[in-house]
Amino acid sequence: MAIDLDKIKEIHANLSGKGTGGGGMSDTFLKIEDGTNSVRILPPKEDTQDFYAMTKLHRVPMQDGTTKNIHCRQVHGEQCPICNLYYSLWKEPTKDETLARQIKGRDRYYMNVVDRNTGEVKILSVGIILFKKIIAAMVDPDYGDITDVEEGHDFKIIKIMEGQWPKYDQSAPRPKSTPAGTGAEVAGWMDTLHDIQSLVKLEDYEELKQISESINPFAAVERSAGDINRSTTEVGDDDYMERLQS
Repeated sequence: MAIDLDKIKEIHANLSGKGTGGGGMSDTFLKIEDGTNSVRILPPKEDTQDFYAMTKLHRVPMQDGTTKNIHCRQVHGEQCPICNLYYSLWKEPTKDETLARQIKGRDRYYMNVVDRNTGEVKILSVGIILFKKIIAAMVDPDYGDITDVEEGHDFKIIKIMEGQWPKYDQSAPRPKSTPAGTGAEVAGWMDTLHDIQSLVKLEDYEELKQISESINPFAAVERSAGDINRSTTEVGDDDYMERLQS
């Protein structure tokens, strides 16, 4: 189960100046607790696959007061209405910076890991900071392919809260190379790998377009202006001015 280190080195070279890390969502996902979380990142089942799946998530405020995580369609090479709204918000004379920053697409990475506390295979969901640390270790000759089940390394995720934001700066592989587990344990884990690629969804364009329009603070103004223009055309300038004066 060899990792393509040339590809990993290319990823490492391209990773710079991006977002933040994070944790999980449900029982399938690893819940990153405060302090040290020890995991073993597992290799893919097939050599032709990557050990991770990458997406971008938009955190979109919905009209019912909830926040919805939406996969960016640009990951699939498709037009994304949420991205279009993001860029348009910065172009408006009266920018809505708060909304723009909230809906900005942020990189997210999924990996299969063994939770060393429970021995279960979980999905690790991380942002760019933790992913960069993992990739940096894999291109470091002192570590190499840390997912190797025979000669790899466990990884320590160290979560420290600073105010309301988690920090992962101290996270690193364990220095000592160790087998991931016994032959039977490894076989069991590889048989229960989660389909992380299926987590990267291609969202419906029309649905995202409707969501984009519903949260666009300038859409109502544009619609109102359109209504005024239509009314002016339909009733004539003289009639329209009489209505305004009445």
